[in-house]
Parts: sequence; structure tokens; C-alpha cells
Amino acid sequence: MSAKNFISLVLFLSFTATQASAREVHFFGYHIPSPPVAGSSEYDQDFIKLHELQDHRTPEQCASAKAQSTLSLENGFGPETGVLTESEMKKAKVLSVRVLSKAAVIAYYFKKKFNRPRPFKTDTTLIPCVPKLRDPAYPSGHSTAGYALALALAKKFPYKKALILQQGFQIGENRLIGGAHHPTDVAAGRKLAEQVVRGMIITRTH
Repeated sequence: MSAKNFISLVLFLSFTATQASAREVHFFGYHIPSPPVAGSSEYDQDFIKLHELQDHRTPEQCASAKAQSTLSLENGFGPETGVLTESEMKKAKVLSVRVLSKAAVIAYYFKKKFNRPRPFKTDTTLIPCVPKLRDPAYPSGHSTAGYALALALAKKFPYKKALILQQGFQIGENRLIGGAHHPTDVAAGRKLAEQVVRGMIITRTH
């Protein structure tokens, strides 16, 4: 290979790596795509969806979203949600601490990395019905933690898998209904959640 061709190849690989890095950010084996850029179709769709939800949400939906403002095993999956019993809650306490703490650390890294403003900061016509948080939006910490915990609980209580996963999904939806996050924040949180739980040793309960 000539020196000219070699230099061209190096430049091409460097450009490709830069492009890949712009689309996907890695952190100790965890990775999520970059948030959509302003002006893109995906970016615009985020706000269209949030306005639709704001126009049609009910007081009951807002109350449900607000109840999970500070996410925990209890308000996410406890007896009042109809998912876990008191007995199952006791069996899941240690697991929940492991998952929630791990998810929080990883999500926080990406939040600081991307520093995406909350949707109501960008569009002041969006009025949240949940407490306004000051930390960056992307990815959704609630979605990351809630879905990660759901995936872990589904492994521990396989006989309730469908119900648990449905509830874990709803935790992310509540952040959209509440106006706290963009849809792509929540989607990235769920993707990150799968990585958080992957490889964890979880004892099943029958």
C-alpha cells in the first residue's frame, strides 16, 4: 500500500470512528445513542408527543406520575400498585438496593455527559404536573432505574413477569405524562436498563 493510500485509509477510519462516537457514547461497557439534535425530525417528534400527552392527560394520571417522583421499590412495585405483595417486597429489598444504586450511578454519568435540558426548559408551553428536577434530562433516571428494577424483579419472580415488566414500562410513561422528560430520554433509559441488569446474579423465587 502506498503512503498516500495509507494516509487516506487512516483518515477514513478516523472519520468513521468519530461518526460512531457521535452516535453512541460508551462508559465502562454501557452505551446509549446521543440525544437527537435540535431541528431533527426525532427532536421535533419529542415535543409533538409531549404536547399530545399534556393536552389529554387526566388528574388521575398526573397523581400517579407524581406519586413516583422519588422512585422506590414501594411506590414502583409495592402492594398499592398491585404488583408485589408485602412478602415479595421483603424478598426483593436487597435486590432493589443493588439495582437502583447501580442504575443511578450509570444514568448520572450519561446525564452529565449529554447535559440535555429538560423539555419544559426548552419549551415553556410545556407545564409539568410533577416536581421539576434540575438535573439534565437524558437519559431518564426514572426510566433507567424503574425498567432495570422491573427486569431484575421479573427474573426473581418469573410467575409475575408480564405484570412486573408492564409496570416497569409504565414508570417511564409516567415521566412523559408528567412532562418531566422527552420520549427519547425514556427510550434511552430503557436501553440502559437492559445493560444494567445484564450479568447480574439474581436468585429466583418460586
